[in-house]
Amino acid sequence: MTSHSDKPDNDRLPSPTVAPSNDSARSRSIATRLTEAELNEVETAAAYAGKKVAEWLRDAALAHARSGQEQTDPILLAEIMGMRSLMLNLFARASQGPLSSEDLRKMSAYSDSVKEQKADELISQRRARNNNKATGKP
Repeated sequence: MTSHSDKPDNDRLPSPTVAPSNDSARSRSIATRLTEAELNEVETAAAYAGKKVAEWLRDAALAHARSGQEQTDPILLAEIMGMRSLMLNLFARASQGPLSSEDLRKMSAYSDSVKEQKADELISQRRARNNNKATGKP
């Protein structure tokens, strides 16, 4: 568990005998306050990534800052994914012959039932792709 003091331990510079891990030593720090729940969430995410909290926070902040992408509205994306599902199903079914009102109702209900899941999957895939770019993994 990390220290809960006002001044984080990770802003100390390395001793002169220890070489910095990159070309230029990091000499700037940013402090923030978190609730216990937020801290637990951050610690869990860092542990899951196999990183120290400070390293994970730095990587997360820099990945977000460097992504250059605007945040996607999950509700809007879900509606778009629902429309996509509906259109694909409509075209596939219409190519087989006339559509009944029941066919349209079923396709609409199906699209409504999967739109949020499809949007979540797309956002997760995009995050994974962006994380791989940020870490240099293929």
